[in-house]
Amino acid sequence: MNSPDENPTTAERAELGWMLFFDKRASKDGSMACAGCHFPERAYTTPEAVDVKVGGAKNKRNAPTITNLGFHPQFYWDGRMPTLEAVSNAAWKGQLGADPAEVVKTLNAVPQYKARFERAFGEPATPENVPRAYAVFFRTLLNANSPWDRAQNGDKAALSKDAEAGYKVFQAKGCVACHTPPLFTNYAYENAGIGDDPGRKDATKEDADTGKFKVPSLRNVALTSPYFHDGSAATLEAAVDLMVKGNKANPLLKPQKLSKKETAQLLAFLQSLTGESTYTQPPTLP
Repeated sequence: MNSPDENPTTAERAELGWMLFFDKRASKDGSMACAGCHFPERAYTTPEAVDVKVGGAKNKRNAPTITNLGFHPQFYWDGRMPTLEAVSNAAWKGQLGADPAEVVKTLNAVPQYKARFERAFGEPATPENVPRAYAVFFRTLLNANSPWDRAQNGDKAALSKDAEAGYKVFQAKGCVACHTPPLFTNYAYENAGIGDDPGRKDATKEDADTGKFKVPSLRNVALTSPYFHDGSAATLEAAVDLMVKGNKANPLLKPQKLSKKETAQLLAFLQSLTGESTYTQPPTLP
């Protein structure tokens, strides 16, 4: 994973971003933090189909997991943001409704925050370095060491027989074409035939991208319900059932036939992708 030259990954910046992620004072009115839609115990996702922004308006799409986000080449479901710094800035001002000039005044009035910004960036909090702190935190928010990972590293006892068989089903039925190991996404944009959201077309303005969304990572998928860009599948079983039925508009999503045993094995494999995150608890805030 690479960091941009203008925002290198350091321990000071990562810790500062971690604190800001959980701090409601980073929002317009002090009512919401990023963690309000990204819960650590849910692999940094939300239990809601769509969440409410500061001010009461609802989001258009479901909040996806943000673990391993530093490996992604583009951001948001439609890929409209090119960098972690850009998406951090957009979410800060959009979801949290932040007036950057006012928020940094609030942060700089807290002695520990001001000192931390000076250590991390050589200056107090600014509208520019707050999103940079978030971005560094995201680059260090990793998830690994799942049973599947441990089995790949030689611990054959880490994976159940059903999960082993489920991976074979996953491969045989073509799931691996889009959900490619090790992160179980190919970062492409595909149409799964769900809902009437324009999807990727919002970013590209190309009719060919209508209904396409970034292929989500399946790491921790057992923890991240509800599923899809609109949160329309309440359970992992429902999500699998929908994908198995296929989508005529997408040649990669051909209808598949799975026995009850194969379905159970596939679910066991997906559950084996539940790993451990680098940040599991909220920090102590100043």
